[in-house]
Amino acid sequence: MRPPAQTASLTIAMLVALVAAPAAAADPDGQTRPEVTIRTVQPDPVSGRLASFSLKEGVKVVTEDGERRIPTADLVRIAFDVSPREQLSQGPEGTPLPDLTTFTLAGGDVISGRVADSRDNAVIVQTHDLGEVTLSMEALSQIITAQGAGPAHRDSVQWFFRTLAKDEDAVLLANGDVLRGFIAGIDAEGLSIDGVTGPVKAAFRLVLAAQIAHPPPIPPLTPYAVVHLRDSGRLTVTSLDCDDTEVNAQTQSSGSVHFRLDRLAAIDVSGGRWVWLTELRPVSFEQVPMLSLGWDFAVNKNVRGGPITVDGQRYEHGIGVHSRSVLIYELDAAYREFVTSFGMDDDSGPLADVNATILVDGQRRFEKLHVRRGTLVGPIRLDVSRAGRIELVVDFGDNGDVQDRFDWIEPALIR
Repeated sequence: MRPPAQTASLTIAMLVALVAAPAAAADPDGQTRPEVTIRTVQPDPVSGRLASFSLKEGVKVVTEDGERRIPTADLVRIAFDVSPREQLSQGPEGTPLPDLTTFTLAGGDVISGRVADSRDNAVIVQTHDLGEVTLSMEALSQIITAQGAGPAHRDSVQWFFRTLAKDEDAVLLANGDVLRGFIAGIDAEGLSIDGVTGPVKAAFRLVLAAQIAHPPPIPPLTPYAVVHLRDSGRLTVTSLDCDDTEVNAQTQSSGSVHFRLDRLAAIDVSGGRWVWLTELRPVSFEQVPMLSLGWDFAVNKNVRGGPITVDGQRYEHGIGVHSRSVLIYELDAAYREFVTSFGMDDDSGPLADVNATILVDGQRRFEKLHVRRGTLVGPIRLDVSRAGRIELVVDFGDNGDVQDRFDWIEPALIR
């Protein structure tokens, strides 16, 4: 098990300009600014042209009604108009990029790109949005190759991460074998593992996924933002400033990043009035199966460990459960509203059928019977002023608990 990373886990070695900017409009002063849709603590989104954004000061947006300023505390997400989205097919000077490898860092950040080289206990990754990125081995947590991300191996990769002990290094191969040991290095050829029988080199063409053990990360100080790049993953930043062309930010690991504004897909803001339920720990969870084995709840994943997807739409925030389940959270009269949507995950089956209920201090405040696959319910907003606790209940509908893989989607509390 490696010690926690104390130094920078991510540095930007170069910046690249590969593609045209997303849709934008020109202001009377001649500046071109991107179109954005801003989600706030209020029900209705705000659309317009981004004038500026600072994690410290908030956002300034030009709408049809004039310029509007929104404080950071009220922000949830700034989504950029990035369609049509270009495909990642070429590197610098038109050189083709091979299939991408996705690296998850210990703090939850994700970087996708081509493994180019290794240097000083680090792996060099060529990305589309940030150029060349250096990731220290001490910062890496999970690796999924392009082969492992494909539909043919999806279940195997999910099983690998679900069943593997969190305190061991391991590599999943395409033939189903699991190599255990100490992952000593990564380069363009593959992964080097010091196993019980000696050093082994696993070529990338044979690798589906890998885990590198780490202590739990230290949460960033609030407010912070998660920057979603168009093609290369996401970064947690503790400061961020952007104007009409550039973004300057400080990553969670104290490394500075600078990149073009047109490489942004979205910015999620945390630490304000909007609190994701997924960031809180329930005081109680109960799952009572009728026929099948028991299931735990899954944070920001469906109950089988895959992405949360309802009616063809994928969501980053949510809680996956299986009927019958009861999640209870203490509110301590600290919030004004509870917001959520829900639905049967697309990974469920045609027999799935549940009844969903939300109780506040033991009183039924919302109920939806016979929730089936292919339908999204919500968003629902409930007044929880002065409330002590909230219960999210997913009960058996028709067919008992057969195929009942259910998602609470984007559940949040508003201060």
